[in-house]
Amino acid sequence: MMQIFDISGPMKPKNENESLFPSLSFKERLMGFAFCSVLGYFIQILSFGSFIGILGGSPNKFALTYSLGNILALFGTAFLIGFKKQFENMIDKERKITSIIFASSLVMIFLSVYLFKSKLLVLIFLVIEFCSYTWYVASYIPFARDCIKGCLKNIIKQ
Repeated sequence: MMQIFDISGPMKPKNENESLFPSLSFKERLMGFAFCSVLGYFIQILSFGSFIGILGGSPNKFALTYSLGNILALFGTAFLIGFKKQFENMIDKERKITSIIFASSLVMIFLSVYLFKSKLLVLIFLVIEFCSYTWYVASYIPFARDCIKGCLKNIIKQ
């Protein structure tokens, strides 16, 4: 089997499919990715319908729907690159700490809602989840983290 080379060394052949659904064509996997991502972001947007519950002291519904939207949007990557590659990306040195914080905050939101029944903890972990997810996504966009840092520095100065 012919290997493809680039500056960093040998790569896997382009036709090797490590996605969660290797029997699907690329177009079908792309549609699965788009469906999961759009549905996940749609659920996140819908969760803001229960945002007023946070002000009323009941953040659970918002936190759960928002978190489920995040999980579904991330699940979409399984259609394209698979869970193994997604996990490898998450433990990359640039994303490792952010990924751990994000995954931990997801778990802690569910524990805070169902086990601890603490509204304050739900709010704390919701803020942590939002920040870590934003930072994680920004790691895929060139200079996005630098822009966020610059904006925060300007806000703090004022």
